[in-house]
Amino acid sequence: MTLRTQFRFTLPGGRGVAVEAGRKVSGVMRLVQVKDILQIERDAGVRRDSGVFYVVLLGKVITALGNEKAITRKTIERLSPADFAFCVDFLHEINHQVIKRMPLRCLACGHEFFGELGRLGEA
Repeated sequence: MTLRTQFRFTLPGGRGVAVEAGRKVSGVMRLVQVKDILQIERDAGVRRDSGVFYVVLLGKVITALGNEKAITRKTIERLSPADFAFCVDFLHEINHQVIKRMPLRCLACGHEFFGELGRLGEA
């Protein structure tokens, strides 16, 4: 049983992103990896409590967006405030969803399924 690591989304506004006329701006976001956070933490120009942190992080985890050839910090900076907020919320949603769901296997019959944790941090 494999864990889903890529998630499709559609921006609510889509301004500032290259796209075919009359089409909604869609994209793909992958899960955050520890190395993403470590690379950002090592960047002296980025403070964790600043908006720049999310600009850089989204530039790493958004793998496709409209017709953009490459997703960079500059791509994210061109997003409208509503689209940026949507991307940050979506980032949190997909990463927290994965944390709450874990693959399990029944020891008696070998059946594989996803179990959900009720509350994070509690045993």
